[in-house]
Amino acid sequence: MKQKALIYCRVSTKRQTTEGSGLTSQEERCKIHAAQNGYEVEGVFPDDVTGDGNFMDRKGMVAMLNHIKANPKIAYVLIFDDLKRLSRNTKYYLILRETLDALKVRVECLNFKFEKSPEGSFYETVIAAGGQLEREQNARQTKQKVSARFEAGYWGLAPPVGYKMQSGPNSD
Repeated sequence: MKQKALIYCRVSTKRQTTEGSGLTSQEERCKIHAAQNGYEVEGVFPDDVTGDGNFMDRKGMVAMLNHIKANPKIAYVLIFDDLKRLSRNTKYYLILRETLDALKVRVECLNFKFEKSPEGSFYETVIAAGGQLEREQNARQTKQKVSARFEAGYWGLAPPVGYKMQSGPNSD
């Protein structure tokens, strides 16, 4: 009997699902990994939300965990592209890992090799914390850039009610 696998894919925004191929490319890479290891992919669970916050706020993650809980006799392997796809919040990443461990789900990441050792656990936590740092730095830079554009006389957000967006001072 083949090992049953589940695939989890995530992009940070709904826009990335319509203007990019992030979900499709992650899914394809994971399917190739599954085929190379002789796994049978039983389900793919995509999300298009930011990696910040509680993983239980994500529809795809909730559906995947519910699927696992509904099939307690199956020892799944969860395949995903990158640690940042699971979470970019260290606290919730660690809670998710504990949840998966309690459900007896083995995890395989295409860009990270899990090691069952004190050093492996430490390194995994550092990588997860690095994802949180990157998310927080991106948020800070975005706020700074929006603020600088506003101070320079540009409105960088959706136009207020009654106004229309123009691309320059002479636009119609």
